[in-house]
Amino acid sequence: MKLSQPSGNSTKNRFLIAVFVCSTAIAGELTDNTLETGRNLFSAVPASVLAAGAAGSFFAYRTEDPEGYSGFMPESPFNTLDRVDDFLFGKALPVSSAVVWIAGKAAGSDDLEATGEELCRGLLYSYGITLIAKVSTGRTRPDGTDTTSFPSGHAAGTSCAAVVLWHRYGAEVGIPAAAVAVYTCLSRVNLGRHFPSDVLMGAAVGTACGIAASMVDNDHPAGGVKFSLSIDTEGRITPGLW
Repeated sequence: MKLSQPSGNSTKNRFLIAVFVCSTAIAGELTDNTLETGRNLFSAVPASVLAAGAAGSFFAYRTEDPEGYSGFMPESPFNTLDRVDDFLFGKALPVSSAVVWIAGKAAGSDDLEATGEELCRGLLYSYGITLIAKVSTGRTRPDGTDTTSFPSGHAAGTSCAAVVLWHRYGAEVGIPAAAVAVYTCLSRVNLGRHFPSDVLMGAAVGTACGIAASMVDNDHPAGGVKFSLSIDTEGRITPGLW
């Protein structure tokens, strides 16, 4: 009996089905990890970090200069460094984290992929919490530009990244990353973008979210759906799940 060759439409449909199945598997695993990160925020260590940050921020708020501390560091070289830091660890940080994740997946590097995924999860919560707090409090920045001063998103992002990098690669990478986070906090105050209480709370939020993200075992997901694709010599695409 002669077997008919698969049509172009049949192969295309199989490919679309395979992409849908694989995308669903990835989304399911990512959703599980993201939800677990949120639950981890209520565990002992992240919750303690948030509580300590809130206490420190409140104390700073009661004692800080209402005009802020713009320019408390020497203009040279910190004026230039502050602006570089503002760019690298502002909008560029979540973008670079996503690039690390995608690059790791494309290169087949499980470690790099897991690092990028962990960074993205931690930053998702860091920026989400800071955004809600900014809108809720409506605190005017020291430089008067807007009312999104509290807490500092830059402090949250760099602190989260430092925790994740320390978890993934140890103190050799973690200590320099933590130093960058500390400088970012000082820089935000020096630029007149934040009060000390803003960066203290932002750092606490980022640290807690980084810890919560690192508590998820994204290298070996328990019970996660795995998938594969096989393509034979005639172009037939077969998805596999296990």
